[in-house]
Formats: sequence, structure tokens, C-alpha cells
Amino acid sequence: MTKLSHKKESSWVRYGQMAGAWKPLAVAALFAFAGSAGAAKVAAGHVPFRVSSDCQVCHGMHGAATDYGVIPMLAGQHEAYIVMQLKQFRNGHRADQNGNIYMAPVAQALTNGQIKEVASYFAAQRPRMQSGGTKYAGASQGKAIFNNGITSEQIPACMECHGANAQGAGTFPDIAGQRYEYIVQQLKYFHNGTRSNMLMNQIAKNITVPQMKEVAAYLSSL
Repeated sequence: MTKLSHKKESSWVRYGQMAGAWKPLAVAALFAFAGSAGAAKVAAGHVPFRVSSDCQVCHGMHGAATDYGVIPMLAGQHEAYIVMQLKQFRNGHRADQNGNIYMAPVAQALTNGQIKEVASYFAAQRPRMQSGGTKYAGASQGKAIFNNGITSEQIPACMECHGANAQGAGTFPDIAGQRYEYIVQQLKYFHNGTRSNMLMNQIAKNITVPQMKEVAAYLSSL
């Protein structure tokens, strides 16, 4: 976990190279254990101060606020991913527009311990990410892209890293049921390099905006 704080999102390349060795059963067991540990703290009524003082303003007390489509839901997100992103917001390695304006000032005030505490809290929230109920056009096409990619256009399948159910693992985020607007926005950022991540920049460089919307329509429906 400590090593991630000294690396940019480009460190995902190493993880991407291991995508072919996906081991869903082992991953599921690992994160089921982590989730149960986090749930115990929630059951005890522990809400980190930084959640109630800062995070809840945009994300809601339980990480599932739905007021703004470009704000991601954090409920049930992987702890390792949240830790990595908060550290990257803090050190300026994730410098997309919303990150610079909103997240960097918050993250810069967090200690490593507070980051761990906030990430553990949101990871333990249930239910996991869920669709807001709005159905967007193109979900069937987006499912095909997610599962198979488009070989002729050099667009790889999203499931290679995020898994067949889009729930990811570790520093690969759970994007099942994530907000449509947020997914489209982030794919645009990866596509044009606004959000720097060598793996995702390479994956998203050939995808068109209509295709981004189709993938987002599928993921937000899960």
C-alpha cells in the first residue's frame, strides 16, 4: 500500500500485464475478507471525522449521493483504489479539472492514516454501487465493447482488467453501476490525456465519444 503513494497512475501498466492471469476466486475471497472487516467498524457506528466534515458534502455520508452525475459513487469501491486516488489527488499526479478544483484541496489536508480510514469506511458501505434507474441508449453495444473490445479499431475489452462483472479488484476500480456522466467524463479525460494513466490513456485513445457513451450506458445499468 505504501509503495502506491510513490507512483503515478502509470504504475497500472504492471497490473495490466497481469490481466491475463485473472484469478476471480482468489480476488473475491481477498476482498470479501476486507469488506467484512470494514463492515464491523460501520456496525459499531464509526464514521470518520473527515467523511462527516468533508467527503459527505459531495459524495454523501455513505458514498452514494446522486445529486451530481459527474461525482462518482464511492460506496463499496475497493479500498486500495480509493487510497491510491486520494494520494494522487494529494500529490498532484491526478490533475484532471475536477480533481484540481475539488479533490486536491481536500486530499492535501489528509494524513496517510486519514486516507486509509476514509477508504476503509467507503469500501465497507453497502449496498454496493447500484444503477440510479435511468436507462441510457446504447447499452447493448456498450456491453459488446466491454466484453470483446473492437479489434479492428484497436480498442481492447474492458473486462480484461475490470473483470467480467466490471467489479475490478484492488487498484482496478469497481465500475459496475457507476454513474453514466462520470464514466463518460473520465473516458474523455483518459482519451485526451487530461487524466494521466499510461494504461488507460492507451486503451482509450481510439474510442469515440459515441462509443464512450455506449460503454457508460452499459456500466451504469448494472
